[in-house]
Amino acid sequence: MTERSPGVWRLQTTSDPDAVTGETRRLSRTFRGTRPEATAELQRFVAESGAGLQGGSSVTVAVLLESFMSTATLAPTTRQDWSSVIDRYLIPELGGVPLWKLTPRDCDQMYQRLRLGGLGASRVRNAHVVLHRAMAQALRWGWVTRNPVSDATRPEVPRSTVTPPNLDNVRLLLALAQKTDPKLSCWLDIATGTGARRGEICALRWSDIDLERATVRIERSVAATKQAGVYITTTKTDRFRLVSLPSRAVRSLNVVRDIALADAVEVGRDVSVDDLVFTNDTEAKVPWRPDLVSRRWERLRKRAGLDHVKLHGLRHFVATELLTGGIDLRTVSNRLGHARTSTTLDVYWAWVPAQDEAAAAHLDAVLDPPDEMR
Repeated sequence: MTERSPGVWRLQTTSDPDAVTGETRRLSRTFRGTRPEATAELQRFVAESGAGLQGGSSVTVAVLLESFMSTATLAPTTRQDWSSVIDRYLIPELGGVPLWKLTPRDCDQMYQRLRLGGLGASRVRNAHVVLHRAMAQALRWGWVTRNPVSDATRPEVPRSTVTPPNLDNVRLLLALAQKTDPKLSCWLDIATGTGARRGEICALRWSDIDLERATVRIERSVAATKQAGVYITTTKTDRFRLVSLPSRAVRSLNVVRDIALADAVEVGRDVSVDDLVFTNDTEAKVPWRPDLVSRRWERLRKRAGLDHVKLHGLRHFVATELLTGGIDLRTVSNRLGHARTSTTLDVYWAWVPAQDEAAAAHLDAVLDPPDEMR
């Protein structure tokens, strides 16, 4: 602590070794006040420099993101998505900022710039999630002493309105598929009979299906990325579920089973229980790509003049039909493969039949019983 002129002090200290490079830094600041005040300020300065708050690591946000992605355990689809967020948004916006200088305000300003640039709300939220996760890892590594992203304003994503296709449109599309594309017809019958996800249906094996009991066991899913190609993984919740099949889906599966038997005879082999149900591979080992199903669906809906009907809408169709039909929430949640019934309720709450009148009648009966019961 050096008094350079009356009431003006130069405070100096040496930082702790950098958590990444091992280097120390000579830090300096100017303070104006009395000697006791300068002494107290020097003590704070020493504490802050030791905590990495004054100079800290020389590592930038870009270096952290690269290190984080090289060590993070992520599913291939998640890795592809996060790499895109990092390369397109985070590094151009904040890559050159030293970690110790990153503030919640920097994050909020970045979110605002992304929004003004036309980026969708869910994508802005993704940028927040990736940056928060990376900074949390930096905190565990000791590169920073706080996670400024935790104090940033978490970008809001407006609740989307579920708009399932109507029953007449679904019936028309199923009928057209049945006439023109037996395998796609079977795929769609399973989709509308179970509410399963696109990749889950693509991953089905004959061993998963019990045609006599009309059940299907869903425990895998197909995904595809540029780096990993097509691969089979677990379901989104890492759980299996047993779902009952409607008779329409059973009939379609019998048709596809006959087709598989005929194809196997042509190449001189037998159908195995481990064969995939939906495949163009002569050995039945390579599944349909989910995007292949989407393209076939697009051609189908175009022929039907129903370009507005989305493939994922069939999942909404199943959920809303069951809920409005009085099927209990737990059963619907299981068919959809949601980890919690609260997820189903959160997405489809508007379609759960209102019981207000029944509730009022029950309370009347309890609180104001008929005269003969008094």
